[in-house]
Amino acid sequence: MKLLICFRDLPYAETTIRYAGMIGGLFPDSELVLLSVGRPGEAPDAVEARLAQGARLLDAPVVRLRTGHGEVLPEILRLAAEERPDIIVVGSRLLRTLLEGLMATVTDKVVDRARASVLVVRGRKTALRRILVAVGGRELRRAVVEQGTRLAKAAGAEVTLLYVADPVPAMYAGLDAMEERLAELLQSSTPIASHLRWSAQHLDEMGVSADLKMRHGVATNEILREIVVGGYDLAVIGARSVPGVVGSVFMKRVTPRVVELAECPVLVVRPG
Repeated sequence: MKLLICFRDLPYAETTIRYAGMIGGLFPDSELVLLSVGRPGEAPDAVEARLAQGARLLDAPVVRLRTGHGEVLPEILRLAAEERPDIIVVGSRLLRTLLEGLMATVTDKVVDRARASVLVVRGRKTALRRILVAVGGRELRRAVVEQGTRLAKAAGAEVTLLYVADPVPAMYAGLDAMEERLAELLQSSTPIASHLRWSAQHLDEMGVSADLKMRHGVATNEILREIVVGGYDLAVIGARSVPGVVGSVFMKRVTPRVVELAECPVLVVRPG
């Protein structure tokens, strides 16, 4: 797995770098590329010194260092096009400083324009024990599950698959009723039922412990609520498959809000 780890300031980026190093350490063949973007007028020596300091935080045998100068967002995209990573890693603080107070807008641009999956690191997670995989966006369902499964297997983590359906009347909103409706859904011939059955089978075949949950309501709210209640170390969610093209409602409305408000790191998956 190839990770492009992007940062600008230390010590603020320490959590981002260490979390990325933890992810990279799960795979023996990982290639870690550390990128720091210098400010206008900043001496190249200062950027290189910052990169060296960041590399020590990774504590990995092989780390390649890359430098950029100028606006952060264009430099991330330029280096990502050159390096072709599997995952671009950024910290929420980095994104916030691009445009004061408008993190969601910048996050959407990073996730939308990059051709790789994007991992946004928040909080101080140091392990990967519980992973939430949000099922949504038809063209991305398998890619999201496969990426979540791959990480869970490498880390020995548990996975919760969460599917959020449309709201139901209050009289059917109890937990027992939801479990009954989930059982009914899984027995149906609908596309989502087929995908949920495939997901459970895929996780089982990969030897990953998994749970399946269905909630009714607003997708963003239910995903964020589950992240808090479940104490997850990572949430995995889908991006639209073609950068720059108007995508699904899930990507346009749900993914940016989850990335902005989640209390744990979020991996936004792009197929391929």
